[in-house]
Amino acid sequence: MFRKSATFTAIAAIMAVSGGASGQTPAPGAPKAPTLEEQVARVEQRLTGLAPYAKLPACRQKAEEARWLHAGTPDHGKARPLISAHRGGNTLAPENTLDAYEAAFALGVDFIEVDVRESKDGVLVANHDDTVDRTSNGTGAIADKTLAELKALNAADYAPWKGGPFDPSHIATLEEILQLAKRAGAGLELDIKIGNRHTEIAALVARYGLTEKSIFNSQSPDTLKAAPGARLIYNRSSWEPPSLLYKVSRASNVFGSKLSEFTPESMVAIHDGCGFAMPHAYDMGAAKEAEQFLAARGMGADGVQTNQPELIVATAGLKVKSRLEGRGVEKVCLVNSSNGMGVYGKKLDFVRGGQAVATLTTVQHGCVSIGDVPGGIDGVEVRFAGDAAVSPVRLRRIGPVPL
Repeated sequence: MFRKSATFTAIAAIMAVSGGASGQTPAPGAPKAPTLEEQVARVEQRLTGLAPYAKLPACRQKAEEARWLHAGTPDHGKARPLISAHRGGNTLAPENTLDAYEAAFALGVDFIEVDVRESKDGVLVANHDDTVDRTSNGTGAIADKTLAELKALNAADYAPWKGGPFDPSHIATLEEILQLAKRAGAGLELDIKIGNRHTEIAALVARYGLTEKSIFNSQSPDTLKAAPGARLIYNRSSWEPPSLLYKVSRASNVFGSKLSEFTPESMVAIHDGCGFAMPHAYDMGAAKEAEQFLAARGMGADGVQTNQPELIVATAGLKVKSRLEGRGVEKVCLVNSSNGMGVYGKKLDFVRGGQAVATLTTVQHGCVSIGDVPGGIDGVEVRFAGDAAVSPVRLRRIGPVPL
C-alpha cells in the first residue's frame, strides 16, 4: 500500500539535502523546474494507466517502511544474479548483431539487450544509434533506409572488428533475434526506441513464447495489453522517494539505470514491492565493471546490465558447462552444453601423441576450421583448458574419423 506519511517524510529529507527536485537554482527567465511533489504526481498518473493491465504475481513480501529511510544491513538480491548483455556480447562480436547475441547466450545470460528501431519499409531492426554511421560502412538514418539497404551494409566496419573474423557482419531484424533467443531458451531486454509500435513488438515477443522470459523498457499500456504478464522496466532516478518505488513495482517491476541512482534504501522498497533491481555495471568504464557488479550486489541488486557478460559470469561464479562437438569434416565447435550456443574467443588445443600440434581460437558459432590443423585430425584430441567463465572439456577421436 502507498503510504502518504512515508512519501512526504522522504520528500522532505531529499529536498533538504538537494535543495529541490533538481538540486539547482534555475537561471533567471529559465522554465521553472517541477517540484518533487509534481514529479511524484506525474509518475502516479502514469501508474494509473498501467495498473489495470499489469498481471504480476501477488506480492507476499512484508513492507518494512522504516528501512526505506534507513536500511541498516542491505537486502540480499536474488541468489543467482540476473545478467543482461548490453547490445549482446559486444566485446566478443560487433554490437547488436546475431553473432554478439549468440556470444552472450553462450555465456548463459538471462537477457540480451536489444535496441529496437524501424526501417523505412517498417521492419523492426536492432541498432543502438538512430543512424548507421558509427557501426557500419554506410551513412544516414535507420528510418530512411529499407531493410534491403540496411542488410547490404557491413555492420563490422569499425574498430576493433574491421578486417577481423566477423567482417562482414549484418544488421539483425528483431524477428531473427527472437528466433535465436527461442533456440537459446532465454529472453530479451527490449529497449524500444520508436514510439508507436509497442503493441506489435509485445505481440511478436508473445508469438515466440518469450514474454515471461523477457523485459520491456516501456511505460506503455499497449505493451501490457498485447502481452499480459509482461514485465516493464522503470528507469530509476535518484529523486524518487523509496515509497514511490514501492508503488511503481506493482506495475513496472524491473528497475534499471546507473548504479549511482540507487541506494540500499531504494533496494529495500523495490524488494518490498516484489520488484527486481538491475543497475548498469558499465557506467564507470570497462576496468570497473566487476567492481561495480560487486558494489551493486552488496547494495542488494538482483543483477546488472553489462557490456562484459563473460566478466560478470566469472565474477559471479556462474561458470558455464561446455562441450566440444564436431561439425562434419570441416569444423569443431565449443558450445554451451545447455543451449548449444557457440562460445567465442576461446583457445582450443589440438594434441597428437601428447604434443600440441595447433592452437586455434573459436569464432563464429564457437567453431574453428579443422583444415588449419597440421597433418589433419588422425589421432588428434581436442582440448579446452577452461577459464573463470567456461568449464574445461576434451573431445577424443582416434584414427581418421570425421569430427
